[in-house]
Amino acid sequence: MATTSNTNQGEGNPEAGKRFHQAETRFVESARGKQKVRDGANVRPDEDAALADAERRGKARAKGSDAAHPGVPPRKP
Repeated sequence: MATTSNTNQGEGNPEAGKRFHQAETRFVESARGKQKVRDGANVRPDEDAALADAERRGKARAKGSDAAHPGVPPRKP
């Protein structure tokens, strides 16, 4: 088991963040994680409209360009 530190980490705990990131990376790269990623793309027909609406509302609140689409200028308010 990992040793724990008694020092106050303030707003965030970099040690815990690093452990979480490493665990997430191991999971995503595992066979089970890869299967979950593939399964995540499958959307039931009754979920499609709700997801499209959530995406539209999220994009309406965006403050800058989308990292997934580099080169696209930020939306004007």
